[in-house]
Parts: sequence; C-alpha cells; structure tokens
Amino acid sequence: MASLVTEETKAAAPSPEEELLNNLGAKLELTEEEWQVYPPPSSYPEKTYGDYTMVNDPRSKQAQTIAELPEELQAFCKEGLHEEISKGVLRKKLAKMRHLIVKQAVKPEYLDSLMPLIIELFHPQQVQYNGGVANVKAWKISTYLEVMEGGVPCTNPCLPLLDACVPLLDCVDAMFTHWYKQQHACNKPGQPKREEPYTVKRVMNFITRYTAHPKEQALLKHVDGAGKVDGSAVLALPIDRWTGPESVMSFEGHGGGVRFWDGSAVPSKQQEIHYPTRSGDVAFIDRAVWHQADPITKGTRWAMV
Repeated sequence: MASLVTEETKAAAPSPEEELLNNLGAKLELTEEEWQVYPPPSSYPEKTYGDYTMVNDPRSKQAQTIAELPEELQAFCKEGLHEEISKGVLRKKLAKMRHLIVKQAVKPEYLDSLMPLIIELFHPQQVQYNGGVANVKAWKISTYLEVMEGGVPCTNPCLPLLDACVPLLDCVDAMFTHWYKQQHACNKPGQPKREEPYTVKRVMNFITRYTAHPKEQALLKHVDGAGKVDGSAVLALPIDRWTGPESVMSFEGHGGGVRFWDGSAVPSKQQEIHYPTRSGDVAFIDRAVWHQADPITKGTRWAMV
C-alpha cells in the first residue's frame, strides 16, 4: 500500500493532513511510485451511491445577492464582489460580450481548506459526452454532484461530495444570480424593469480534473448544455498540493485557463480571448457562448462547473 510517511518520520504521529492523504492512497491501492506522480483517472475505481435524479439540493439558499447569504458564507466571498460584478458586466456589455471573469471571487484560502476533502471524494465517472469539437465520447475525468432529471448523464452522483460542497455552491449560485440579473437587465428606453426575482436551478454540477494524459488535457470548444441552459459558472479550484509535490502537480507555465469566442453573433466577427484562470476565479457564461478549457501539458488542473 502507498504511504506518504517516510522511514525517518514513522516514529512521529502523523498530522491530520498526513493521515487523510495516507488513507486516500490506501483506498486507491496505488504503489508508492504511482502515488507520487498521480495516476491517470482510468486507474480509479467506480463508486456508486444509488439512483439519484433530484435536480437541486434542497439545502440551497436561493440568495438573490451575495448580501443575502448567511454571514458565514459571505466570508468565503471576495469583498466588494457585488459592485465588481456590476461594473464588469457594464464593461462587457459595451463590448457586446456575454461572459465575465472575476478574479478570486471565492477566497482561495477557503478553497484550500476544502480541497483535501474534494480530492478524497473525487472518483471519475465514465459518461457519454460529445466532448466539444474534439468529439470525445467516453468521458472519465469528472465526478458528478448533481444530475439532470432521469439520471443524465449518470445515475450515480457522488452525494458525499455534494454534501461537502453545498456551502460553496450556495456562494456561486448567489454570484451567478447577481451576474445574470445584471447581464439581462433591460437597457432600452421605455421597456419595463423586471421586478420579480430570478430563481437559479442547477441542472447539473460536476468537478473535473484535467491531466496531461491524452484525451484528459482539455475540454475543447463547446457550448454548455448544448445551448439549452440559460447560463453557467465555472470555478477554478486550487492547484493540487496535497497528493504530491507542487513542482510535479502544478500546471503553471504549461497551458490551462479558459478561452472564449465572443463579441458578435457572427462567428467570423467574434473575438478570441484567453484568461489564465487560477484558484477562486469564476467565469460567468451566458447561454450558447462558445468557450473551452485550454489544454495542459503538465500537472493537473481542477475546476467546478
């Protein structure tokens, strides 16, 4: 079995973090060499939690603004985020853009505290997916927390991982609601202002780990939900510093980030824009906006969608 405790430290009691990592390595039945370089997702066992067709977790707060979140959840969000989103949307709308990137919208320190548990509970599930322009049918680099009615794309979402991420999902839901309200606010004279609140309904939620292995490096040019959802949010998660040396696990300098084609309804007139997203950055994406997760050639890159 794998162990992260060296001969020199065997006599000392392991820290809680060391114990978590050692237990995780044992669960996956990896050799010491495999564990250090982080094996490809194909080596992970499938885990099922029974059929689950519920669309949204009932604990969701449905906050319309960040300020409506409980104080303990507001603490996870960037200060001044409400105003930053409003100003960012205005600039993007002037450029006819229908997406927005907010740097460190979720505090990286909070994500760092959550990431070891995310890694422990992450077990990729194979689903059938068109893979964007790459047309990759067998997709096994994501763990699903919530799925669409009828069990699409899988019937076995990881409920323990959903439990761990409910507070984070509430934060991003509130951010998305405020962004969407600003993005779709009517600016035309004479048209009435919408008074009724928006209701966010997550139809699918998953965490993806990209690697440098073939067919796991990227999600190439695509639109979310085949253009049938009103919008989406993508949260960049921390670089994995818990299952191996950061020098091995980091993708810094080796690709990554997100890319958009936006600014016009005419494809030939669209601008191609790249953002080097990092932990805590959130991408808000309007309906049917083309984008992609850029390839990495080293390390691993994590994101929540």
